[in-house]
Amino acid sequence: MVPAGLAFVTSSPHKHREAEAILALRLDRAVLDLPEPQGLDVVVIARDKARAAYGLLGRPVLVEDTSLELQALGGFPGPLVRWLLEAAGPAAIPRMLDGLHDRSARARCAAVVFDGTREWFGVGEVAGAIVSEPRGQGGFGWDVVFAPDWAGGRTYAELPPDEKNARSHRRLALEALRRQLTVGCTS
Repeated sequence: MVPAGLAFVTSSPHKHREAEAILALRLDRAVLDLPEPQGLDVVVIARDKARAAYGLLGRPVLVEDTSLELQALGGFPGPLVRWLLEAAGPAAIPRMLDGLHDRSARARCAAVVFDGTREWFGVGEVAGAIVSEPRGQGGFGWDVVFAPDWAGGRTYAELPPDEKNARSHRRLALEALRRQLTVGCTS
């Protein structure tokens, strides 16, 4: 069962809309200036952020974090993709792979609910590839360069939102989280 008063902590209105659509729930959105843990494990980062968010809000929180892992670069940038996007923009991601034959990538998302005592989490991952240059008008962040294996060569940004949300890494993480909440499992 979803804890009462759950706040989705995100600065991204795009993520907020996606989470509400995927979970079919109205979520309060809380924008907090959280410390951004640095590391390569998206689950650890999301768990740390959930505890920090709970400490600031004093109410149950939902936090998610994403990772874009490039196979040819040993998983880099992973959860650090946010900083890469801020520094160089999404077009930098395909340029990093110029001259390399392996353009495979993995999108991962970890979603965590923390109520001050208990924690539930779900992880979702989607295999795909980085296209040679940004494509598409939809989505946000690195959606213009990531083509999931199931999308016939289209990037997330080229997919209608309903199609993306039906199979995205965020969808898979939030569904796994919902299953945890439904059965009342704790980690």
